[in-house]
Amino acid sequence: MSFLCKSIKNSHYSAITLLLLLILMVPVMSNATTNQRVKEAIVLLEQKEYVQALDLLHDIEERILNPEQISNLFAYAYLGRGYQLLASGDFAAARESFVEGRRYNEDDVRFWQGEAMTLYKQGHYAEAASTLNQALGIAPDNSDVYRLLGQSHYADGRMAEAVDALTRSSELGGSADTVKLLEKVQREWLIEQEMGQEVRGHFQLSFVDGGQGARLATAILETLEDAYTEIGSNLAYYPDVRVPVLLYSHKDFSAVTRSPDWAGAVYDGKIRLPLGGMHHMTDQLKAMLYHEYSHVLVHFMANRHVPVWLNEGLAESAGRRIYSVPMVDLQKVAKANQLINWDDLAKPFTGLADDQVKLGYEQSYSLVNFMIDRYGWHKMAELLELLGERQAWQEAIAVVYQDYGLDWPAILTEWQASISS
Repeated sequence: MSFLCKSIKNSHYSAITLLLLLILMVPVMSNATTNQRVKEAIVLLEQKEYVQALDLLHDIEERILNPEQISNLFAYAYLGRGYQLLASGDFAAARESFVEGRRYNEDDVRFWQGEAMTLYKQGHYAEAASTLNQALGIAPDNSDVYRLLGQSHYADGRMAEAVDALTRSSELGGSADTVKLLEKVQREWLIEQEMGQEVRGHFQLSFVDGGQGARLATAILETLEDAYTEIGSNLAYYPDVRVPVLLYSHKDFSAVTRSPDWAGAVYDGKIRLPLGGMHHMTDQLKAMLYHEYSHVLVHFMANRHVPVWLNEGLAESAGRRIYSVPMVDLQKVAKANQLINWDDLAKPFTGLADDQVKLGYEQSYSLVNFMIDRYGWHKMAELLELLGERQAWQEAIAVVYQDYGLDWPAILTEWQASISS
């Protein structure tokens, strides 16, 4: 859960305090049955059974003369339900809950924060920023609102606005994480101020004016739009987003990303590429762009709840359709039973020894490509959807591939047999 989600969640009343406050908020009603049903709704709220509580509250609403008597209960129920849906990855439904709850308490800034978070998670950064600016009209000194505003501007490539918002968040008592993010944005902004920009379709490209980035800009944007269409067709998913893409010198790439030497590019909410000596579109560069766009798609489909081997395997599958090098070591390692443990490959590859990284990519690609060839892209899309709902990856695999009578160990057995034959 993000820093902001934690801070919003922790601002709720404790269960016991909340129960006492809600009881005090509800006027004593003349009808004993109605009084009892209100108490039942309060118990459901305390148990976080928000859907049942809302059903009961709507029934009560139709039976009392002054529905405003239970507005506080409605507000709390919609707020709680919104954050439940947000945590499960159902962003559209979460947004509906926050908007509906705002009808009952428009001055509770958490509704605006929640709606903005759903928009941010879906890549609608400008809309998220607009919602947060409205929230600041209610709570002008809220550090968390400024932090999310800064994150939204940063993700949207609006660096000056991001610096301003994060600076304000820090001044209002923002956490050490906020200060760290501000320093990161300021460091990147120093470099990006010297960059030109070109926008096409779903991508916003930044590059050093007059350099090879300017000469490559059109080809890169066209290639990324091709990736958007082709990879999207495999997974039947076309996110309505505009993705920032930044082209760096090797020196600036290292300064900004602080990634290991073996990293050819990075996606961290923005696609970041070191151009090196490339002056025209090559198969290698095209493959790198397809690889990185695959990470974008996985991010929006599964919201980062994906084992790294699956994420990198899908990205390698996308890139290797354009340019592929032989995997000379994989069969030999498999026969010698020296494959990297999959639990290790579920975590960032930066934790691997340098001499294991290449094998990590090959192993991930081989398994993912096997799963796609054997069981189809539609099953891969189902798997990403379940992972986006925060289901554990081994359990999600068992659910998705149960039609084939397979779980995670069974798929591994079939894959190993295929590469050892």
